[in-house]
Amino acid sequence: MSNSKVRRSGRRKPYTEVGVRRKSCSRCGKPASTQWQCCANESRWSPLCAQCDVRLNEIAVRFMRLLGAETLLRRYSTKLLSKEVVTNANNE
Repeated sequence: MSNSKVRRSGRRKPYTEVGVRRKSCSRCGKPASTQWQCCANESRWSPLCAQCDVRLNEIAVRFMRLLGAETLLRRYSTKLLSKEVVTNANNE
């Protein structure tokens, strides 16, 4: 393994609900609504938009070969994306 410096993204402490909404998604740059902690990234918290959060969960659920994956993903995405619509409407 090389000793080259690696730029880490995110922060060590979780964002507050208000704080994460002030950030942009670490992956695509859209307004963030959730956060994710990655052990390989020194357990830093990274802000994510709802769409990227759903995609990340799809990867994890399929990797873990969870039973009822499609149902789990459908429920999660419906819950998360509907929450985002309500939040966006309140902010306008």
